[in-house]
Amino acid sequence: MPGVLLVEAMAQTGGLLVLGTVDEPERYSTYFMKIDNVKFRQKVVPGDTVIFHVAFMTELRRGMAVMKGYAFVGEKVVAECEFMAQIIKNK
Repeated sequence: MPGVLLVEAMAQTGGLLVLGTVDEPERYSTYFMKIDNVKFRQKVVPGDTVIFHVAFMTELRRGMAVMKGYAFVGEKVVAECEFMAQIIKNK
């Protein structure tokens, strides 16, 4: 699995985490602003099941969230990154 897709999947999981903090999440959009400290620890090959764990590094402030994400295959961390996202109410 390409690394860029692992990072994208972590970002999508983070988007769900952020939208889970607001009332009526369907009225909001998530925009990713920054991705830092990306590390790929091991290859992900066909047949692997990837589990994502994303948590807030700081509290949600002014619609901005800083998160840390991990991708696991079994008990091993295969990728990790830190990212920042902003949620904006749709017009």
